[in-house]
Amino acid sequence: MRTIAVSVALMILVACGDTSQPEGPPLIVYASEDDPANLAPLFAAFTSDTGITITPVWGSSSANTAAVIAKQGLPADVLITSNAADIVLAAYEGALRPISTTTLDAVHSALKDPDNLWASLQSRKAIIAASPTSDELATVDFKALATEAYLGKICLSSIANSVNQSLIAWLIEDLERKAAERVVRGWVRNLAAPPFAHEAELVVALESGVCQFGILSDNAVTDAMRTVLPSPAYIDVSAMGVGRHAQNPERAQQLINWLIVNQGPPEDGERMQRNVAVAGWGNQEARLLAERAGFN
Repeated sequence: MRTIAVSVALMILVACGDTSQPEGPPLIVYASEDDPANLAPLFAAFTSDTGITITPVWGSSSANTAAVIAKQGLPADVLITSNAADIVLAAYEGALRPISTTTLDAVHSALKDPDNLWASLQSRKAIIAASPTSDELATVDFKALATEAYLGKICLSSIANSVNQSLIAWLIEDLERKAAERVVRGWVRNLAAPPFAHEAELVVALESGVCQFGILSDNAVTDAMRTVLPSPAYIDVSAMGVGRHAQNPERAQQLINWLIVNQGPPEDGERMQRNVAVAGWGNQEARLLAERAGFN
């Protein structure tokens, strides 16, 4: 009976067109729990295409990055962060090795490390959205939202949102610290409601008319809103790199290659005047500025 069962199993495998089993150890991928709904299907598709299994280590982007830097837990083959700050920190601390795949050429220079230590996976632009209940044209910029004309009219999501952190880091870069702080203090003064914990709550507030304008990431926008993308574009990214102490470096490179090809490289590089790492390097100063301004 056992022989018959084995034969039947083999026949099923042949009929399904899969006569091979995944070989070798699984890839250990430290992945931000901020976006499992997006990453988990990609991991499954990669395994289906290549036969290489993935063991994800889900956690916050900052905690995973700290663990990879400190060499705690399972050795990371790949690190995927939900923001620019964490991948820049991992590279600075020597926790990543260069990515050696020709598909990296498809990623715009503004959206990858100059030494090929990391590449952007997805990008998110900070935009201004107008409520559908507003009769004002959304022709403002981030500085204008800090003026008295917008008192009681704007809403924000929490500073925990990495897009907000990157936006402030970009403003510090462009306006210098004191001027950027005046802008952020103006936003806080003009709030129609305290910052929302999640962008989804901000979207509801905009659609219902609780606030007339909001600052949010472009992927949270609904069709009912009118939007303005100020120039230059202020962008945050999720990003990926190969762990310095990867046990399966060749397969790690293969995963990054596959993600670039199948996910498609971010398309916002042409809108940018500088490398997105600028936002990563300025993250700590941006968070301190937000704390001083009462943006929480």
